[in-house]
Amino acid sequence: MALLSRPGQRRFEGFFSEMTKTSGVDEKVEPIDPVKVKLGQIAANEIKDNQIVGLGTGATAAEFIKCLAKRCKEGLCITVVASSNESFMLAQELGISVYKLGAIDIENEFFLDVYVDEADEVDENFNMIKGRGGSLHRAKVLASSSKKVIIMINSSKKVKLLGRVDLPIEVTKFGSDLAKKRLADLGYSSEKRKNKDDSPYVTDNDNYILDVKLTKLLENPEKAHGVFKNITGVVETGVFIDLVDKLIVIDTDENCEIINAKKL
Repeated sequence: MALLSRPGQRRFEGFFSEMTKTSGVDEKVEPIDPVKVKLGQIAANEIKDNQIVGLGTGATAAEFIKCLAKRCKEGLCITVVASSNESFMLAQELGISVYKLGAIDIENEFFLDVYVDEADEVDENFNMIKGRGGSLHRAKVLASSSKKVIIMINSSKKVKLLGRVDLPIEVTKFGSDLAKKRLADLGYSSEKRKNKDDSPYVTDNDNYILDVKLTKLLENPEKAHGVFKNITGVVETGVFIDLVDKLIVIDTDENCEIINAKKL
């Protein structure tokens, strides 16, 4: 299947070729969060017929996928690509026709019409920390390949400066210990992410994640990303720069604010 091919753009091939592989994350049933449900509903209503839609990963993204499935059953016609095995399988279970990125021919750099995901933090300049859901590398691939990025958060995640939460960094298995040592040399403690059974958490790319304790808030997120990304063994960081187009924010009273990011 070919998607919106346009000449003159670089090709993305080979990603997500093993989308049916599980990552070893423990499944658990969580109580329904009305804020996450409402975020999912509002984001799903942003989707239009014949769009190519990227699915994020995490509890809020899962609510979006559920709401999107309802719209598909009502007649919405879309093409869907997932950022993780978790979202891929959920979409399949709910009857959404979802594709593996490696199985389709893509010639347009911005091949997605819209990518919908959640974030751990969003600052006043619409930079983000993401990766608590474990799919930071693939999420960044899709977000960077989308004409429009919609992010869903509760109001506690909207901050002036990033850095109150741990920063996820995806690292190769072979280089994980050296990356952890290099982080320590730079003054940052980090922990290898684990599953509930204490086994190492493994990403869909067969890598590890180091959760880094930041020593101060990030006044320059782009510089911080560069420092961490330059460490040998690091595949990607959870710092997302200048990718948000629309931010959907809901507080605990379910009051909603929709903010359109002003791109410089």
